Amino acid sequence: MKSKIATLLGAALLCSTLAVQAQTTTPPAGAGERKGPTPEQREKMREAMKGAREACKDAADKHACMTQQICSKAPDKAKCEARAKERSQKMGQHMDEHQAMAEACTGKRGDALKSCMKEQWEKKHPDHKGDKK
Repeated sequence: MKSKIATLLGAALLCSTLAVQAQTTTPPAGAGERKGPTPEQREKMREAMKGAREACKDAADKHACMTQQICSKAPDKAKCEARAKERSQKMGQHMDEHQAMAEACTGKRGDALKSCMKEQWEKKHPDHKGDKK
């Protein structure tokens, strides 16, 4: 009888210890932090884009006009323009790379085209093998 009570008491003590431990563990760093803009920030960005689109609808160079409109309202204009220039350069590189891949696969259709494009992508990015879908 005493051994049963001791066993039950030990089990109860173990369960309570585990329950207390589970309640006192700290969450990993950044677990509760929200990634990305808040809904208010998103709405503010939407309004800024809408205004920029309206201001640039008749511009010859819409991209440059949009960049200028958006960056004119940014707290750090130089940083905004530098990031826009960097994004533009990366997009240009991406488009050039895609054009080269398309030229290498000229004349192919369907599954042959898909496998050719995949091969070309893997040649350009051997460290990302299998990432492209």
